[in-house]
Parts: sequence; C-alpha cells; structure tokens
Amino acid sequence: MVHTPQGEVWLHEPPVEMLRAIRAFLPFGAVRYANTQNGADYGLVMQCGEREVYGVKQQPVDCDEAQSRVSFKAHSLLIAHSLAGYRTFGFSGLFIPCPYLRTKESGRHESGIAYFGYPSSRGHESQEYPYEPAFDGNFGHGFTTLMKSFIRTLQQSSHDMGITLGRPIGLDIRSRLQMGSVGFGFMILGQHIICLKTAISEQDPVWTVLRSTGISDVYHLPSQPIAIREEDLHLAKPQAS
Repeated sequence: MVHTPQGEVWLHEPPVEMLRAIRAFLPFGAVRYANTQNGADYGLVMQCGEREVYGVKQQPVDCDEAQSRVSFKAHSLLIAHSLAGYRTFGFSGLFIPCPYLRTKESGRHESGIAYFGYPSSRGHESQEYPYEPAFDGNFGHGFTTLMKSFIRTLQQSSHDMGITLGRPIGLDIRSRLQMGSVGFGFMILGQHIICLKTAISEQDPVWTVLRSTGISDVYHLPSQPIAIREEDLHLAKPQAS
C-alpha cells in the first residue's frame, strides 16, 4: 500500500490469468525470474535475437539536458494522470505509454512519449473502429485507436494539471533501443492498471497524481526490459512455439 495526501493506493499481486494475457499480447512474451533481479520479478522481452519490439514515439522539438529531464518527469506525471481517463474507453488490448529520453550526437536532447500497444482482435478497438493503415498496418487493427484515445486524454490531463505538453513534431515508428532511455512505469490491460516500477516510494509524486484521479487499486508487476536468444522464445512466449 502507498499512502498519499489523496488517500491510499493498494498494490495487488497479478493473477496468473493476467500474466498469461500480458505474455500473449507482447510480441516476444515475458519471463518470471526465479530470483529478483535489480528489483524486478519479471522481464518484458523487448529484443529476441536480432528482432526488436517497435513502438511509436511522440517526438517534441529538441531541448537542452536540463529541460529534457524536467520534461521526462512531467511526462511521467501526465501519463499517470491520463490512465483513468483512458480506461473509460473500455478497450480490451494492452497499452504501454512511456516517457523516453534520447541524447543526440549534437549534444541536444529529445524527451518525448513512446507508445507500445497491442489491440485485442475481440475488443471494440478493432471491432467498432475502422482500420487505419498508417499504424494499424504495423501493430494491428485498433492500435491507432488506442494511441489516439490516449493522446486525447493526455491533452486533457495537460490542461487539467497545468503542465505543458510540448507540441509534437512527429509520430514515428521506432524500435525500443532507438528511443534511448524508456521509463516503463505503467501498462493498461483492458480495465486493469498495472504498475511496472521496480521501486515503490511514497515520495514519488506519481502516486498522488494517480490517486487524485480516483484510482485506488493497481496491480504490481515489477519489471525490466530484457533481451533473449531466439532459442529461448518458447520459454517467454509458449504460443510462439
């Protein structure tokens, strides 16, 4: 449990069915560690052999290092504030919005938001919304709907919180490694909000922001991104074998 000025947030152990669903949605699955590693009990597979997981980055204009770190923290808060609003759409897939920070050779910095999403073929994101080829062609029918819906809630959160959301200069498909440092804080699976943080601190302002939106219960899946060998894919994602 996390105490905040807005009330308590309860952290729950994810049931087996939830872990199976996450593993099924992720392209290369996930693994559960026998022993905790770097505070993580789970590894989310972001690279399998030479193949990588791809997402969409919402890229702002470049900035200096100090501003990039401020923006990274601001994006973390905006994402947390947006989870409740996004949940009201009632989608069935898996969606992972993350702040990212990339240092460029010029000494400039890029601090934006990355979206990893996996629509459900049975959810209304794919059953009731049209196919949009710009991104659905890469990520499946319904991905664009998931992403656009989250961006709308993000814009509303920016207005509600008084935190400026930098105007994006593009939405581009990139591999996870091409995005630089990616902060995996939360994922949304259907109606369930899942915290991926490996360290839980009551001093983290994300919890107060989250509780202020009415969320009092989340599942805790302390995770880190990992790479595996092709021959180990059947362990991380049995459905692929």
